[in-house]
Amino acid sequence: MPELPPAVPFAPPDPSYDRKFAFIAFGLLFLAIIASTYLHHFQPQILRVPSNTEVSSWTHPAFNETTIYDRMTAEERAKVLSEGIPMGENVLAQFLIGDVFTILMGWICFLHARKYFGLWMASCFMIGSFVFTGLEESMWILFGRFMPESLNALGETVHGTYWFTKGGLWFVEAPVTACIGWFFIAYSCVLIAGKVFPKMGLWGRATVGGLIAMGIDLWVDPVATSPESMSWVWAKGDLFLLFGIPHTNFIGWFLLIFLFAIFWEKLPIMEQRWGRARATVIFYLVILGAELGILVFFVVWMSVFGHLLSLAGVEHSLKIPAGW
Repeated sequence: MPELPPAVPFAPPDPSYDRKFAFIAFGLLFLAIIASTYLHHFQPQILRVPSNTEVSSWTHPAFNETTIYDRMTAEERAKVLSEGIPMGENVLAQFLIGDVFTILMGWICFLHARKYFGLWMASCFMIGSFVFTGLEESMWILFGRFMPESLNALGETVHGTYWFTKGGLWFVEAPVTACIGWFFIAYSCVLIAGKVFPKMGLWGRATVGGLIAMGIDLWVDPVATSPESMSWVWAKGDLFLLFGIPHTNFIGWFLLIFLFAIFWEKLPIMEQRWGRARATVIFYLVILGAELGILVFFVVWMSVFGHLLSLAGVEHSLKIPAGW
């Protein structure tokens, strides 16, 4: 058996509770995915899901109010307006293959976590990270979709936030591939941080894990949001774009991995203090609290950062490289 990452006590098994918890948690998650998938594909008007084919129908933001619009050539814009989001052929098959592949990758990581950390901690990590990222993404998507237009600290119009354009199965407004993908990336980053820095404390390992994840996101997102893919669409209005991606996205990735790693590794301590059942409830309540905390943090950060840019004489949002 490989050596476990330091400072992660192996929770003693409680087979009856663990199986019951896993059955209920995964069952509720399955029902949420079914309901979300139905709403997204068959009742898109309820959550105002933008069309993938009628790009000219987009409002808040309109097509010309998205960051991808500025990255496109005139020919690319005309093609998207006439043909819609680049999807390729056999769209349903593509979505199903993507879902199956991502679920398989997630299952492999889950089996590893179950073997070395037990069913309870493995389930808490997978369900927790899935819900953590799914709710965080959905909050920002719906917040941007339903909020009125506003001005950022530089006086530029904020047209919304972002949304995902591709996916077969959905959790609220986040594709299941994104939620499960976040799970196996988060789990891998946390595990690698513990292996590479075995003598480092919890906060240090969480920091390293967050930085690894942010580095992965730094090259994944510019590709996913390119004119050739358009898997995500971002609205204009962010103060600082890095490779066409709002800087808050990268900060968010770091914060999510960093905080989740700390909460999860504290599970055995919470269990010793309150028992396994209460520790489970507290763990998820802490996650939900962190979701709201991150939301408030970014609202404050955008105001503070914008005023700092204004004081420095910056008149327009920053883009690195220029033109993205």
